[in-house]
Amino acid sequence: MLLYLALITLPVDGTAVGIQLPYWSPIAPWFFLAYSVWNWRYLRLTLRRFLPFFLFPIMLALTSIYGWQTIAVHGMALTKSFVSILLGLACLTSLDIAFIRKRLSWRTALSVLIAAYWVAFATGVLQYLAQGGHLNWKPVRAYFVNLLHRPYIWTRPQFLFAEPSYIGMHLFGVLLPCYWITRDRRLAVLIPTFAIGSIAMGAGTRIIIDSAVALFLWMVTSVNFRDRRATWGFVGGMAAIGIGSIGAMLFNPRLNSLLTHGLLAGDGSMSARIFHALAPMWSWLHDPAHFLLGWGAGNISDAVRNGYLGARRWYDAHGGIVGWEIRSLADPPADTFTMSLYSSFISEFGILMFAVFLLMSVIHVTRHHAWNRTVVVWMVLIAYLYIQFESYAFYAIPLFIWTVGNQHGCGLFEKDA
Repeated sequence: MLLYLALITLPVDGTAVGIQLPYWSPIAPWFFLAYSVWNWRYLRLTLRRFLPFFLFPIMLALTSIYGWQTIAVHGMALTKSFVSILLGLACLTSLDIAFIRKRLSWRTALSVLIAAYWVAFATGVLQYLAQGGHLNWKPVRAYFVNLLHRPYIWTRPQFLFAEPSYIGMHLFGVLLPCYWITRDRRLAVLIPTFAIGSIAMGAGTRIIIDSAVALFLWMVTSVNFRDRRATWGFVGGMAAIGIGSIGAMLFNPRLNSLLTHGLLAGDGSMSARIFHALAPMWSWLHDPAHFLLGWGAGNISDAVRNGYLGARRWYDAHGGIVGWEIRSLADPPADTFTMSLYSSFISEFGILMFAVFLLMSVIHVTRHHAWNRTVVVWMVLIAYLYIQFESYAFYAIPLFIWTVGNQHGCGLFEKDA
């Protein structure tokens, strides 16, 4: 039941009920942690199989000592960072215990997961209909305003996610890999329905871009380039994606503004996201020692503060939009965020630990003889998705590590699908 509760709440990551982590409030990671603790007898086997990844947090703590001694120690922010890493490992542990050690039915689990995301999609449709320009259901809007931690439903549906831009993280960081693993046709219906529906309801610009990138990568994994007709079909598909992208840029107001005015001046939300990552990255350029070893777990705010003035001068010189969110970063709170995994991780733990994690991942894939086209595309997709998402506890990376670590590699359940 703990496992099923985790799967049911997987798309519920933006409510006031969830526990606050950097820029989202998920519920599922805590059920994964409870499931792992409840099945502690199996932990030894899982730890042995994925030992480097379970030792990695120790390396991060040791590396952080330099930042803690030279910068500061922010207890709450530090705790959130390591708890997020622990929750990510709990997801990895739960998958291994459930489907490898205890051999639970992956079909049943997948049915629960698919049903949960259909409910999330239906919730988004309800939010869309309740908007003022449609049926104007004020009680429905008021309910979701109270339920969601950061409500966007006055202008667009956000389903049950922390914000609408996280739609792609779930569709292409969780559901699409699940389709690659299982080849379940129900996912082949759910994913495009969710994506097209989100775009049609105006849920945001990122889902348009994410969908185009994911469609391209899916075609790369699916096309048999030895077949001439399939290759020409791929070329036609690329042309369709290109035409669709041009059409979106021309007719979507926010994309059109980004196209005509640039990333810094075309949209306030996009410019704020860029500056959130730019400020700590600017500090990297002027502090090589901390760039190498990090400012220490929980010290992102110090990296942001150190880089703010230089980043702001560059940003202003290039015509960036300056709103209250950017101004507030001049003196950021201790638990500030960057909205990018790369800027957050490197700021906390340094480029050295980032390189170590990449090396561990490459060795992990090589050791399990899992290199193939799908795995490479999956890695590229993960690398893209985390450009604008920073939580260490999200499920995309643990799902990848677990799948590759299984003796069958990618396509684990393909024979049973």
